[in-house]
Amino acid sequence: MKFDPRKSFGYPVLRADSDDYIRSGFQLDIDFNLDKNDPSKFVVGFAFHCGVRELVDFVKNQNGAFWIRVSCRSTFVSSMYPVEQNGSITIEGTELRDVIEICGFVIARKQAVFESKKINEEFGYDSFEVSQGQIMAHSYPSSYVVEKDFWKPLHSIFEYRIGEDLKEGEFHVDLDATSGVVEIFGHVALIKQLNAFEKSQEGRNLLINSVFFATVVQMITRFQESPESVADKKWAKILLAKAESKNIDIKNKRVALVAQRLLDLPLLKLTSSQFEKTA
Repeated sequence: MKFDPRKSFGYPVLRADSDDYIRSGFQLDIDFNLDKNDPSKFVVGFAFHCGVRELVDFVKNQNGAFWIRVSCRSTFVSSMYPVEQNGSITIEGTELRDVIEICGFVIARKQAVFESKKINEEFGYDSFEVSQGQIMAHSYPSSYVVEKDFWKPLHSIFEYRIGEDLKEGEFHVDLDATSGVVEIFGHVALIKQLNAFEKSQEGRNLLINSVFFATVVQMITRFQESPESVADKKWAKILLAKAESKNIDIKNKRVALVAQRLLDLPLLKLTSSQFEKTA
């Protein structure tokens, strides 16, 4: 069902922006991420916040239950999951594509009487009888973009190009490529070396702390100074998604610090690997 706070169910339903219950809300917090143990799946962490104590007790007394609905128009999937008030569920990645919508409910499990002093007096009662399957609370839906590239390492959107005018050891970054990715130009010898670095963990550590780190700093700076100029770029969307998934403020003016956090503290990995070699 579509969320509409103005819709009347004929009985009180706890919703955001609705006055069916006085000074009370119903919220579903979501943490949506790729499964670290299986990249073909997504994990939905959740927590329900309910402003009507009697409704929480209603669930605890087995009269109702918390449910989460995950729907995706592109794959025609709409699944309901019975859940606890807090926890997580795992969803197959093949069921999700493009934009998905997640919302939460409290639904009656059986016929029962529900009572609360918070019911708006305009209903003319503070208790009513509910039937099995009746919606008691409905959260505001949250939308997420399911794009596999969002969950790959940030540097997966970099592409190497040969720069004929560049000297050996020099590189140049193009953030305005029509492909939407970040193009890194370098002397033919440098590009050959960068490709070789990609094949080992030690080489990747060197890449991340040199070329990639400098490139991400440039990406963040451009995003901060002129977000409208890169709004349609794939790299900018992924940069923002990465920052949001890690709870990083992409507008923080300490750009080097933001870049380090986005790349999972690359200097620490480099120094750790070098220590292991000398230990």
